[in-house]
Amino acid sequence: MITVEDTIQALGQFAAGHRSRFSIPVFCIGGSNGKTTTKDLVSAVLSEKFNVLSTTGNLNNHIGLPLTLLKLKKSHDIAVLEVGCNHFKEVEYLMNIARPEFGMVTNIGKEHLEFFKDLNGVAKAEFELYDYLEKNSGTVFMNFDDKFISNKSKKIKKAKVISYSYDFKTDVTGTFEGYNKNYHPVLKVRHNLKSFTATISTFGKHSIYNGLAAVSAGLAFEVNVSSLKKALKNFKQSSSKRMEIIDHKGIKFINDSYNSNPESVKMGLETLLGFESKGEKYAVLSDMLELGKGSAEEHSEIGRYALKIGIKNLFTYGKFSLNTFKSAGKIKNNFYFDDKSDLSEMLKRNLRSGDVVYVKGSRGMKMEEVINNIIQN
Repeated sequence: MITVEDTIQALGQFAAGHRSRFSIPVFCIGGSNGKTTTKDLVSAVLSEKFNVLSTTGNLNNHIGLPLTLLKLKKSHDIAVLEVGCNHFKEVEYLMNIARPEFGMVTNIGKEHLEFFKDLNGVAKAEFELYDYLEKNSGTVFMNFDDKFISNKSKKIKKAKVISYSYDFKTDVTGTFEGYNKNYHPVLKVRHNLKSFTATISTFGKHSIYNGLAAVSAGLAFEVNVSSLKKALKNFKQSSSKRMEIIDHKGIKFINDSYNSNPESVKMGLETLLGFESKGEKYAVLSDMLELGKGSAEEHSEIGRYALKIGIKNLFTYGKFSLNTFKSAGKIKNNFYFDDKSDLSEMLKRNLRSGDVVYVKGSRGMKMEEVINNIIQN
């Protein structure tokens, strides 16, 4: 036993000391949306060439990241670490422990506004990763489709920038070619005057952006194209509750109940509408937590957006989601519940073979229970 004044600080110091024993590259991945899936995809691609230590699940905070680093062994060639935050200076703290040479911020979105106040605050917190790499002349991967990140790139002077985008001319440029029969996105990638097509074996519109980020990392680390394509095609999501498809008696449930914020909800609703089905499509939404003073308006905006894009069946649950229900008033079948079991029962009575149900909510709302209630009964 070792007695210390602060166990969290000591854990970080142990991890930093252990990391200093290895000269392998460390690649840190942060961002508002998609960082866990992107981390898993990057790890899968790099594993085609290297022995990779990767964050398990989303152990990305001041406890999870040190615990991951303490697993470093001589057999590892590279570490790919997820970095999360909900307060300022948290990413900076993690950077000083991990000391990465490579880093990526997936995007800037409305997360933890209770603490960050607005998107500028989110960007300031997430960009502590880029600031560390700029200070230490590392390599930064930048998504130019995100305006905050593309603007940040203009301030990068010492770090090497590797850019990727669908909308702009960048080092790695993607074109979305459509979905295959499993609703996996197919991308055409252009890099160094060459092009190739890759299928990303993850579900939904989110995958388009996560996949291109992973391709950019693979190309930068000179993973050959055939191996890169194989890794993306054979990829299996490490975490359930993230766009997981559950098929039960001909009804498809899209379980996206791991986390929630305005951007990811909108993308999920777009994915639901684009999904091919013979039956009805149901959106089941619950509260997006940690949005601060703007929470009521953000939930109202989701209702207006659902109405705008043509959602016909909307089931909502949670005190903040009452705002979603009210603003989506003209949707054909618009229901609000203050009891999760009542929601499950009402949904069960309406579902038929061929229907698709998209379930979304912050982790604290445990919306996977709706799916479990229906399947078990």
